[in-house]
Amino acid sequence: MAGMKHIVLFSGGLSSAYVAYLVLQKQDKRDIVLLHTPTYSENHDADTFRHRVARYLGLPITEWGDGRNLWELIEDNNCIPGQFIPFCTQQLKQKPKEEYYKYLGSIGEDFIEYVGFGMEEWRRVQKAQARAEKIGRKVRFPIFENKIPSREVRRIITEEWNIPLPKAYEDLSHNNCIPCFKAGKDSWRVYWSKYPDQFQTAVEYEEKIGHTVFKDKSLKELAKEWEADKEWNDLQYTLGDIIPCDCWN
Repeated sequence: MAGMKHIVLFSGGLSSAYVAYLVLQKQDKRDIVLLHTPTYSENHDADTFRHRVARYLGLPITEWGDGRNLWELIEDNNCIPGQFIPFCTQQLKQKPKEEYYKYLGSIGEDFIEYVGFGMEEWRRVQKAQARAEKIGRKVRFPIFENKIPSREVRRIITEEWNIPLPKAYEDLSHNNCIPCFKAGKDSWRVYWSKYPDQFQTAVEYEEKIGHTVFKDKSLKELAKEWEADKEWNDLQYTLGDIIPCDCWN
């Protein structure tokens, strides 16, 4: 039987970056795995941030992915993902992760999973803990357990590590796919304003598949409303806008 591996779900967001640091303070780096399941649909500098963090920590990144990007996934499923049908999370994040764990089992490796839920996300921690207990999996939430505020995580990474944040954080509260189909309308307004190519691709898939992201209006209709709203200058974002997927922050 081999030793214990400490698997950090390394999305490339702020929280997963700091979780990796916290785990490194207590575990041998030879037993730590920064597990990244790529979606190939993030902002272009997400990889840069991930690699800067990994280099700062002195740890390699282990990629274990599906191989498809978000648009290829939508094409293959002939469906638009969303809050209630999150097959993007399931197929691009969860399934590859479970395949990696199956691989670890095949070589006799036990493991503990580390997730970047923040101190404000106790409901997500409870649900994740319940799921883990049901299947007999060990899971830890270092930021939540240590009650570290999100603003402190941001400060440490930018000021103490001197690592610039991914561009997505200039306008959004997450570093997920662009666009994230589980996001609310505020985030989609950012995609329309700041990421027009990705927004237009989403519009085209709505029309092709005949299914809209939001039940009440299509993205094309929303874009017309936003275009007509001349008073909007700088939208303020809330953490409640995004329903986080298992991209682990």
